[in-house]
Amino acid sequence: MSKSPGGSGSAPRSRAWRWVAIATIVAMVALLALGLVGFFADPLHLPADVLGVLDQRASVVSMFIGAAGLVVAVAALLLQLRADRTQPTAAAVVPDRSDAGPETPPQVAASGERSIAAGGDNTGIASTGDGTRNVQMRAQASGQGRVYQADGDQIINEP
Repeated sequence: MSKSPGGSGSAPRSRAWRWVAIATIVAMVALLALGLVGFFADPLHLPADVLGVLDQRASVVSMFIGAAGLVVAVAALLLQLRADRTQPTAAAVVPDRSDAGPETPPQVAASGERSIAAGGDNTGIASTGDGTRNVQMRAQASGQGRVYQADGDQIINEP
């Protein structure tokens, strides 16, 4: 639950983004229409040799733009893979299975002003704090397997 009063300025922000999106779509449609007119009507009536040179230059420019897009995509992929490797994984509490006795559920604890500790068979979503993020993933472990989930990460341990 949030402690801020309801409607604390989110409506004007939402309206502003809506107008920005509408203006962007209108601009894109206008540019597309101008491009189609220039493509089919040839309003400048340029000679064929000039059009040939412009076409060659446009091809070279588009080739560089495509190569730059490929470089950016590869760099983004590498950064994402690097972030996935360095991101700490969720610490799961795995019960000790060395003894053959009955299984004890993992112990849970929480501290802090808006903390939640849940143990046992819990269903649903528990939220706390301002701007919380709810992530719900479904998993099924077979047999005596267990599923642990924390902060959007999910660990499935099967014996």
